[in-house]
Amino acid sequence: MKKIIILIIGIAAIVGLTILTLNLSKGAQATDTSLIAFAVKDTANVDRIEIYDTYKDMSMTLVRNESGKWEDQEGNCVQQDIVKMMLETMVKITLKGYVPEAAMQNMKNMMMAKHKKVKIYKDGDWVKTWYVGHSTQDHMGTHMLLETPELKSDNPVIMGMKGFYGILEPRFFADARRFSCTQLFSFKRTDLDQIKVTNRVVPEESFQIDINEGNYNVTSNGKEIENINQDNLLFYLNGFENIHFNQPNYTLSEKDIDSIKAMKPHYELDIKGRTKSYSLDMYRRPDPDYADVDTVAWDPDYLWAVKQDGEVVRMQYYTVGPLIQGQTVFVNN
Repeated sequence: MKKIIILIIGIAAIVGLTILTLNLSKGAQATDTSLIAFAVKDTANVDRIEIYDTYKDMSMTLVRNESGKWEDQEGNCVQQDIVKMMLETMVKITLKGYVPEAAMQNMKNMMMAKHKKVKIYKDGDWVKTWYVGHSTQDHMGTHMLLETPELKSDNPVIMGMKGFYGILEPRFFADARRFSCTQLFSFKRTDLDQIKVTNRVVPEESFQIDINEGNYNVTSNGKEIENINQDNLLFYLNGFENIHFNQPNYTLSEKDIDSIKAMKPHYELDIKGRTKSYSLDMYRRPDPDYADVDTVAWDPDYLWAVKQDGEVVRMQYYTVGPLIQGQTVFVNN
């Protein structure tokens, strides 16, 4: 009888250990799966993305508004293509490999020191957070950690993207300037009432165009300009649609900006339309590639522009040059 009892206890212990082993195995499988489940299958419901860059101590929040358009937390315009790139990454992200055990602790330390935290929301609820670290040595993968409402992975894995060869880290950034919409103004010719260009570099090239019911009066420093080519004048006025700046200011300090604004602009562009107006002050930019420190050479490609809200941006002469040098377009010499 005693042997039977011992046998029963032994069988029960074996069964219990077997059940425990199976449960642990299932738990490990669930954990392993969740550690690599970065993908967001349906991004149509993603309505908020929060990005924090620990290295630069910058944060950016993107919100999808009721019309489906993305904007920042204050409702300002952001470039839609950048957000689409991020959403594409969320869909196509895939596992490339695991971090070797010997390198794991070093990878953890590096990610703690520098990473980008990308928090993803769907229908107002937080669903996943990506911790985006540095690239692999071959620049074909990115070390990342995943957190969900259920768990947070302890060990980084190496992630990539289907159909993409490179690193994912540059696809996520928190510098608000890089998201800024670049459009300055857009006026159709039929909506214009007056164009005034003040040119302090070559004052005789200043001019003003007054428009009244299809009639155009063009003057320079108070005197009427003769030899106007009407076709070219219309072509010039058609050029005020969809004017963009080149990029935000990444180089000027606050002191530099104050010094620029303290000067009279080299060029002023004042536009009056039927329903809106726009003014743009522009300053020549020293050529950064000119080597002679004793001589000032002006950048032939770019200049600084001060928007109506006071922000300083970089303009291309290619974009704004035809507008401030209009006399070369519509005056027959």
